[in-house]
Amino acid sequence: MILIQTAKIEQFPAIAQLNIEAYRQYSDRLSPENRTTLQTNLRSVEKVAERAVFLIAMLSDELVASVAYCSSGNSLAPIPSDWASVLLLAVSPHHRRQGIARALLRVCIDRATQDKAKTIGLFTSELMTDATQLYLSVGFERDCEIPPRLGLYYWRYKLDLSALESSV
Repeated sequence: MILIQTAKIEQFPAIAQLNIEAYRQYSDRLSPENRTTLQTNLRSVEKVAERAVFLIAMLSDELVASVAYCSSGNSLAPIPSDWASVLLLAVSPHHRRQGIARALLRVCIDRATQDKAKTIGLFTSELMTDATQLYLSVGFERDCEIPPRLGLYYWRYKLDLSALESSV
């Protein structure tokens, strides 16, 4: 059974390693310089944790997925600062398609609702087609194209939480 919990600081190195493993499949689509930049960003768990809470999914004693949740007021561009946001969703390649990413997203959405955020946002690249399908399936909508990163096209997605509240 999957257990979702808040990460402890001593788990940050394992989260960084999971990020590298989870995003490795995209490496060959990047230039060497952009690949290095991506790996640096994926390892920057402590820096992200200054503004976000890392949630992890554990299967027995194994870390199988993680995500960073930023409450409203802590998001950075290209996410408006008054939105909650989701960053660095990563699932071990051996544990994909089991609903783990969806469960982590659900916890982030629930936290944003509890935090009284009106909107939760995220951004993703042209390479993340499976992730994009997941985001759309839970109700996120494409908001806008954002400036390219790492030589790739990126889009911002948002979920209007006030619409969720009124439909409940």
